[in-house]
Amino acid sequence: MRTFVVAALAALTLSACQDPSGAGLGLIDEEQSDPNVRTFPLADLDTVEAQTVAIGVASAGDSDTVTRVLSGSVADPDFGDARAIAYLDFIRPTLDGDPTGSDVTEVWLELDRTYAYGDTTATLPYDLRPIQGTWDADTDYPADTLLAVGDVLSTTSVTNADSLKRFDVPESWTRANADLLVGDDFVDGFEGFALQLAESFVPSPGAVFGFNTLSTTGSGLRVVITNDSEVDTVVFPLSEVFSSISTSAPAVVPSTYLPVRANTGAGIGFTVDLASVGVVPVANARVRLPFDDSFAETGSFVRPTASRAILVGVRLDEDGEEERQGLGDFTIIDGSYVLSDPRQFSALIQSTVLNPDERFDRFEVLPATNPVSFDALPVLLPLDGSPNAPRFTLTVVGVPQ
Repeated sequence: MRTFVVAALAALTLSACQDPSGAGLGLIDEEQSDPNVRTFPLADLDTVEAQTVAIGVASAGDSDTVTRVLSGSVADPDFGDARAIAYLDFIRPTLDGDPTGSDVTEVWLELDRTYAYGDTTATLPYDLRPIQGTWDADTDYPADTLLAVGDVLSTTSVTNADSLKRFDVPESWTRANADLLVGDDFVDGFEGFALQLAESFVPSPGAVFGFNTLSTTGSGLRVVITNDSEVDTVVFPLSEVFSSISTSAPAVVPSTYLPVRANTGAGIGFTVDLASVGVVPVANARVRLPFDDSFAETGSFVRPTASRAILVGVRLDEDGEEERQGLGDFTIIDGSYVLSDPRQFSALIQSTVLNPDERFDRFEVLPATNPVSFDALPVLLPLDGSPNAPRFTLTVVGVPQ
């Protein structure tokens, strides 16, 4: 296992691959035994450690918006157990009529539940607790960071059939915090709520639910303000959000697939011996990663399959430091992950083959981490005699120099 920190991937700006041999070469089937097609097994294919932090801001106008939080606990023998706690802070909108604390009469939280990993028949008891102390979405917390919280305010049962769900706040808390909700100290004095499973809950197997964070989906803090005999329910949108995630490896290491999930600190690494190709023009480059879709649903137990993954190339500089480059996005076609823009990838690989100093030392595949999920990326391991193995293919032109 190799450890790395996932850097922000720069936008890909490579020009489209040009066919150096003229028209028609791009039609060569990458799977047939053509002398121009070279097929490479993926060497050193294994899981790699990746630091992923499911924290950010729920803002509809931000390209890096964190649109989902996770909360729950699941026992999963095939991919490993997982636990998540959602931490939610809010932004106060402009309030009409200059209300005071005495005008606040009721408070509750509403969240749009739209995601499930685990037993879809489970009923999960969620505790709502106030966050104590300060926290900041700009902080690079380790994924399993736990924030300090106060006593349970309320417990609400949630099922997979629920959509917009209400989590009540007791009247005693509302009275004690009414001045803060409408006062000038709201930003510094109010740190939000934690949504976590009741301590008495034992997953067997349990589930993890996902909740949308955008106010456009109905999620937000509802504050009822009565002013001059007019009753107004004001929505405080979510702002800073954080899913604290902890996981464990499966008890038995699988021999046929890689047990990788999004946002659980794992990716997939492999190497390709491109040096054996020599210096030769490349017309097409492809990566195909077949996966095992039998894990997606077993009875009532559901593991959503990751619909997107990111390919990263890694070089080592003269000092042994990693240089990381985003090479493209994987999408699903016919039971395999394939690059959604292979011509762009082909152009880059052509450059590295023609310029050996630019070759990558290894490649890594990372599940997309936003929206925050536990989506599975169960890439198949190569088995003796199996034609359905992960592979890297090149269509070359001419004779290597």
